[in-house]
Amino acid sequence: METICNTQKLKESLEHTERVVTRHLTLPILNNFLIKTDKNGITVSSTNLEIGVSSWFPCKVIREGEITVPAKIFYGIISSLGSDKVFLEIKKDNVLNISTDNYKASLKGENAKDFPIIPKLKKENAVNVDSKVFCGALSDVVSFVSNSETRPEITGVLVSKEEGEKEIKIVATDSFRLGEKIIKLGNLEKDFGFSVIVPSKTATEIIRIFSEMDGNLNLVMEKNQFCVELNKTEIVSRLIEGNYPDYKRLMPSSFNMSVNIKKEEFLRTIRLISLFSSRVNDIGLAFNKGKEAKVRIYATDADLGENRSELNIDMTGEDMEIRFNWRYLADGVAGLNSETISLNFIDESRPCLIKSPQDDTFAYIVMPIRV
Repeated sequence: METICNTQKLKESLEHTERVVTRHLTLPILNNFLIKTDKNGITVSSTNLEIGVSSWFPCKVIREGEITVPAKIFYGIISSLGSDKVFLEIKKDNVLNISTDNYKASLKGENAKDFPIIPKLKKENAVNVDSKVFCGALSDVVSFVSNSETRPEITGVLVSKEEGEKEIKIVATDSFRLGEKIIKLGNLEKDFGFSVIVPSKTATEIIRIFSEMDGNLNLVMEKNQFCVELNKTEIVSRLIEGNYPDYKRLMPSSFNMSVNIKKEEFLRTIRLISLFSSRVNDIGLAFNKGKEAKVRIYATDADLGENRSELNIDMTGEDMEIRFNWRYLADGVAGLNSETISLNFIDESRPCLIKSPQDDTFAYIVMPIRV
C-alpha cells in the first residue's frame, strides 16, 4: 500500500472509528485499526465483535494494500500532525511508514487477513431518515434503557415501524419509566414493517458519529444485524434478541385527572425539593382544585428535615396525592420541548403519562412510588 491522504479527512475517519476499539487481551488484533485502500480511496475500520465501524474517503492511491495498526498510537500520531498531507506506505514485515514534510515514523502492524470480517448487509430492506432527526430521537430516549442482565431485551432501544404506516417509533425503558419518540416519514420507496432492538452502546455511537452530519441515514435490517450508513461511513451492529415488552398497554387513552403546568418552573421546583428527598429519591405531589388549582411539591428526610413549594396549575378531575422518584420525573419533564406540559393520571397507583400539548411525537411514562 502506498497513498497520500488529506490529514484532516484521515483524522475524521479515525475519530469515527476509534471509540469502538477496546483493550482486548485474548484477541489483541481488536486493539487495531484496519487500514485498506482501493483504487479511489482509503477505508478505516474497527470492531469489538459486537459493533463494527467503517469510514471511507477519497485520496491519491499509488499502490493498493491493507494492514492493521495499533489504534491508540496511530490515532495519536495523525491527530497531532500539523501538515495538510500525510504519506502512508506499507513496507515488508507489516511495517507502516508514516511521513510528512517534517515527520517520519515506522509503526509495526499486523497482517490484515487476521482482522475480523465486518458483515456487509444487503440493502434490500432499507429506510431513509434524516440523520439529525434520527439521532435526536435516539438522544431523547437512550438514557432510559435498563442495565439489567436478567432482562437483556430492555437494555437496548426499540426501533420499529408498522407496515402501512409512515412513522418510526423509538422506545426505551428500564421498567420504571419509558420514553417513546415518533419520527414522521415522507414517501417510502418500499413499504415494510420491522421491529429491532438496538444495543444502547450502538445507539450512543450512532448519535456520536452521525448527529452533526447532514443528509439521510440509510437504515438497513437483516436477520440479527443492523446497519446505519451515511457519507461512506457506516456502523454495523448485532441486535439484541428477544421480544420487547408490549409497552402500548401502559399508555392508556383516557384519564381521570389531567394537569397543565409550566415546564421550566416545574422542573426547577422538582430539583429544589429533591434536596430533601430520602434515600429512595422520592418526592410527593399533592394536586388540589380549591379556589385556585395548585400542586404542592414536598419532600421529607429524617436526618435533614423537610421542604415544600406550591405552583399554580390548570387541572381537570379530582384531587390526588402521588409520589415519584424525582430523577425519573425530572428526566421526562426535561425531555419535552414546550413551555407547558401535561401530566395525565388514572389513579395514584397507575403510571403517569407526560406529554406536550403542542407535540404529539414524544411521550413519557413514569411509575409512581407506592407508599
